[in-house]
Amino acid sequence: MNQLSTPRIVSMIAALTRHRDVSLLETSLLKTVADLFAPDWAAIFHIGDDDVPVFSTSLREGIVSQTDFPESFSELIGTEGVTSFPIMSHALKVLGYLLVHRQPQLSEEERTLMTELFRVYDNYLSVLRDSQVDRLTGLLNRTTFDDQLDRALGLIRASYQDHAGERSKRKVGEGTGSFFMGEIDIDHFKSVNDRFGHLHGDEVLIILARILQSTFRKSDLIYRFGGEEFVVIVYVDDRRDAELTFERLRISIENHVFPQVGKVTVSIGITEIRDTSFPVELLGHADQALYYAKTHGRNRVAFYEALLANGEIGAYQRSAKA
Repeated sequence: MNQLSTPRIVSMIAALTRHRDVSLLETSLLKTVADLFAPDWAAIFHIGDDDVPVFSTSLREGIVSQTDFPESFSELIGTEGVTSFPIMSHALKVLGYLLVHRQPQLSEEERTLMTELFRVYDNYLSVLRDSQVDRLTGLLNRTTFDDQLDRALGLIRASYQDHAGERSKRKVGEGTGSFFMGEIDIDHFKSVNDRFGHLHGDEVLIILARILQSTFRKSDLIYRFGGEEFVVIVYVDDRRDAELTFERLRISIENHVFPQVGKVTVSIGITEIRDTSFPVELLGHADQALYYAKTHGRNRVAFYEALLANGEIGAYQRSAKA
């Protein structure tokens, strides 16, 4: 281990906790690990959809990389020289693991220092997650959506490469699909609050959030946008797959019996997220599709690009204020 003074360690901790984005926080963690222990490599694995740790971020020779590890978590964990540290939630649920590989392996003193560093990291991660989550539903909040969308668009733009002056899409993740955003609004929600009271209205929002979480994957991003409005960003094969995914959500909500309230339906507007998209335009496209669904019977899914191609709506125009 590098010989570090107390001020230097404090400075590292300050650098570690300066980010508000969880993924950037993980990058800081890996860089701190590199400075402290000079490992051969370090990697973070998140608990995936099937409760199996899935590769997230790696560091080799001090450089953060997004390339996949050829080995699985189960293979790496048994490798000589690998030390594992669990990443915990505030409720002591395991969210993932940090693996550190070095020969010679970390000493007892280094493990203790790493454990203390993780106490700081876990506490800050808990505070950070609390600030990103809607208190009522447990979903990500509107502020988090605004903070993350620009970064998400940057990643989407990075999924395109120039070949002889032409844009062509390269593989993203484990497929060659696309990102789509769905805006979901509860039909006649004001009447639910008026007839049954706000406590039962809140119960509807909580149950709807659970249906959203059970419909989509852990890798999808689900936000409570405010009031009775939700936004979901998904990565699927194509436009048809996106429409089927949100249609499945619509049917699940329609078929669910809500306590006291009974039946509830939603209207959904979808748009594709392209590498040329801008946040205000994405929201405008989704809003137009949602408005079309609301004014054409409600309890339905409407796709902006399909409506535009069929001439059922006009192209979105950015306002002077946008």
